[in-house]
Amino acid sequence: MIVNLMQLITIIVNIYIAFTAKKKRVYIATFLLNLSQLIMYFFNNDLTTALIYIVIVIRSLIYIYKDKFKNNILPYIAIIVQILIGCVTLENIFQIFSILIACYSCWYLWFYNDIQKLRIGNIIANTAWAIYNICGGLYIILIMRGITIISNMIAYIKTKKQARRITYNYK
Repeated sequence: MIVNLMQLITIIVNIYIAFTAKKKRVYIATFLLNLSQLIMYFFNNDLTTALIYIVIVIRSLIYIYKDKFKNNILPYIAIIVQILIGCVTLENIFQIFSILIACYSCWYLWFYNDIQKLRIGNIIANTAWAIYNICGGLYIILIMRGITIISNMIAYIKTKKQARRITYNYK
């Protein structure tokens, strides 16, 4: 019941992330998304991914205020901690995938400073998570991943077309 509820919350938050145009809102929604996924993986008895999601949730909260940081040490610390947690708690071979996806997400959310690049990163990460969710039997969230990928693609194309129109009108 809780796993299904968290999967539904994840769908709603991910659609919001796909269509928002403000980076700060992306980071806030990402925090909420990651919190719901932490709960979902915990109640799905996926200990390795749940523990990695504790780091992801903390990192997501800090990312909301990333403009206040003067250096790029935080994502590297988070990546190292996620790898260590994953190595210590690894229960099956498929969980290596969750460790790698978490590290990629940590990297792109910190270093991609453009909303369009964030959307591309989100498409890549959600595609990878979709594959992982197939292995874990989380089919509702698999549908959410598909919706998220499609929503991000639509938002990316729509924004790109708007940018072209603006550029064309100024010429």
